[in-house]
Amino acid sequence: MSNGMSGPPLIQIVHEGKAAYPEIAATKAYFAQRGFDTSDCRPEDVVADQHRKTVCWHIMGFYPRRLDCTVTIHDYRSLSVGRLARFKDRLKRQFNARPDIRIFQNQEIRTALGFQEDHATAYLPMGVPQLFIDQRALVAEPTVDFVYIGSMLAERRCELMLDSFVKRFGAAKTFDLYGPRNDELERRFAAHRNIRFRGTVPQAALPAILKQARVGVCYFPTHYPHLLQTPTKLIEYAALGLRVLANEQPQNRKTAALYGLECAWGVNDDMFAGIPEALDWPDNMAVEPSPMGWNAVISGSGVERLLREVLERA
Repeated sequence: MSNGMSGPPLIQIVHEGKAAYPEIAATKAYFAQRGFDTSDCRPEDVVADQHRKTVCWHIMGFYPRRLDCTVTIHDYRSLSVGRLARFKDRLKRQFNARPDIRIFQNQEIRTALGFQEDHATAYLPMGVPQLFIDQRALVAEPTVDFVYIGSMLAERRCELMLDSFVKRFGAAKTFDLYGPRNDELERRFAAHRNIRFRGTVPQAALPAILKQARVGVCYFPTHYPHLLQTPTKLIEYAALGLRVLANEQPQNRKTAALYGLECAWGVNDDMFAGIPEALDWPDNMAVEPSPMGWNAVISGSGVERLLREVLERA
């Protein structure tokens, strides 16, 4: 390499470790296949390497100063959640150091954060791990009627989904939920033995679990910031070919239209109303899953080209 440097560039994906980031493993694998060294770490563990070009790819939090690296990327694919979410996002816009590249999940998120589009802007949607695509042909006998994978934090209002399920099916159908536990939610539905909270499982175990369900449930909140973000579980269910029930939410509809997905649609506050007893609407086995995979999504985003251009100038 030029400037007396040797060895492949190093991409360090920097995050606070406060949440699960499925995109980290996908990003590392993609760029490792294309000649980069990759790692992920907390901000205090970033390695300053004077002998090669380095990239600090921040999964965005609050970073008011640049770390010691050749290229700085700010990845705004997720917005803040919880109390003061909009205020926290405003602080990021006003006080974070200026990066060389900004990445957004879509234009709606960029607009919500108040950034202008320029030559250093890239759009990188969410994708599906290859293991979901590889296991779509897996055949399993159904052991549960409905399955939900994802967050059950109070702000998600999962009680609306479960109240609707109980109202429609009572004890006649089973419903398994996987994700970090919510004690209040579990207490509320403790009397319903057919609603089973399974806790978290490794991602590698999810395809086999999902394939044993008749229906994958995508219940995505209708409030900020979820109104702007891709429903990751919807594309994971579809990549496996599952039959899907989704609530009427703008990003659910947009994602289904983008990939040509089959879904049964339920109203937000009573999504199981009108769902047929036979659970016999079309599944997604006829949908081509490869465009939803991480490799296709990252490749199509142009992020690699932009990064290489910045590295070349550095």
